[in-house]
Amino acid sequence: MPTGHALHDARGVLLDAGVRILAAHGAAALTSRSVTEASGVAKGVLHRHFEDFDAYVAALVAEEATRIQAIEPRVADSAAAAATDVIEQTFTPTMLGLVSLVIGRDGVRRRVGDGSPGIPLLGDATAAVADVLAAGREVGWIRKDADVPVLALALAGSAYLLSAGASGALPDHDAVREVVESILAASL
Repeated sequence: MPTGHALHDARGVLLDAGVRILAAHGAAALTSRSVTEASGVAKGVLHRHFEDFDAYVAALVAEEATRIQAIEPRVADSAAAAATDVIEQTFTPTMLGLVSLVIGRDGVRRRVGDGSPGIPLLGDATAAVADVLAAGREVGWIRKDADVPVLALALAGSAYLLSAGASGALPDHDAVREVVESILAASL
């Protein structure tokens, strides 16, 4: 290290820096230089731990997918409340920035694609919403004949469109809840 200090868990430090950059400044600000500067390391450290920058971004995507897959609703008094909560936990600035990078970088897409249709992370978001809706169907919050996969796809797609606005600001809770309730209305 140029500083003469050993860097413990360099990979983790680099990934944490990427999350901070994405959350604060978006996908356009995520570069190998911004990551190494935010980590306080030389540029070579990034390439010592990742084959190239696309491999680094793919590792960020994998961590974000794991985070999304672990999401559980904190609010569970109705299907709409639980789905809204999961959507708000899922569609973060970091997730949205990574989706942009997956869409825009062929090398990242090749590394993170598992052969299933759709866009990585958005597919994970759809699965998280589907899990909540399936649980809601089991407890009687939505009709037994509700098409959970289609509802989840509609909710995740709508959440993405609401969240991926040009201003970079996430929609407020009421806007998300209104869309969720509208989509679920026929299934309650």
